[in-house]
Amino acid sequence: MAILSVDNLSIGYQTKKGMLKAVNDISFSIEQGRSLGFVGESGCGKTTIGMTLMGLLPDNASILSGNINFMEKDLCDFSEDQWRNIRGKDVAMIFQAAMNALNPVFRVGEQIAEAIVTHNPAFSKNEVNDRLKKLYNMVEIPEHRISDFPHEYSGGMKQRAIIAMALACSPKLIIADEPTTALDVIVQDQILKEIKKIQQALNMSLIFISHDIAVVAEVCEDICVMYAGQIIEKGSKREVFTSPKHPYTKTLLSSYLSLDSDENILIPDMMETPDLIDANPGCQFSCNCNCRSTECSKNAPGWIDISKTHKAFCCEQGLSRTNNG
Repeated sequence: MAILSVDNLSIGYQTKKGMLKAVNDISFSIEQGRSLGFVGESGCGKTTIGMTLMGLLPDNASILSGNINFMEKDLCDFSEDQWRNIRGKDVAMIFQAAMNALNPVFRVGEQIAEAIVTHNPAFSKNEVNDRLKKLYNMVEIPEHRISDFPHEYSGGMKQRAIIAMALACSPKLIIADEPTTALDVIVQDQILKEIKKIQQALNMSLIFISHDIAVVAEVCEDICVMYAGQIIEKGSKREVFTSPKHPYTKTLLSSYLSLDSDENILIPDMMETPDLIDANPGCQFSCNCNCRSTECSKNAPGWIDISKTHKAFCCEQGLSRTNNG
């Protein structure tokens, strides 16, 4: 059974030029203990989804349509008080840029303890300290560093502390938004393995957001590829990697091919950014797609079932041309 089910969700930002639809009619679900990755270029709507699931959208943003069902509750109807009750307790977020996520004037342990006490006000000081020690052991930070200030932590330790803060109240769902940004590749690999190990050990659901499809593949079992506010392909990691169908997915994957690869991938000479305020009625990728027809900019594509779990948001002609290219 799905712990989270999102149906036909659209999210917009009110700008001086008009309503910018950052997320356009997306649907997905995630079961207990599963990991789902959202991948796509900057500005495609990934982080907006994460912030919506945390109830942290800015004032100029709003849910335009759709439903978000989390643990049999519709989050779209939640008040701020209701959000405070589940934020950190049932659903938590590992924010990007850990360097800026910790308050520099408070000890790291105090900041994590605040998250524990907020949702467990009856805990004694000893119970809070015991929980802190367990969290530090879980993310492999020595216990004696609990009383240190953020500036005494390395970048990797700060990121581990942010993970510990997200895990403070044992949430059912963790949202990780670019959690390895600004870390070197060795520390990045350690953090990714740590997240995956903890997620499996605690049987939590995980939504992992990244522009790096290789990173998503290391952590997630299922993948949603996004472009211009839409999910354009979704399936298991194996399906998306071994048999990509949408032209954009193939373009994204092509950036990770080895130099001696002889695979023929259709890559546009220059990628254009579609207008999300005054969007065309057809396929948003049509301006960049070498497989497009004259109808692509006029008529919206539909979902094509590749298998029971693998789908592409494209036209039959586009898929045919991509797979034969």
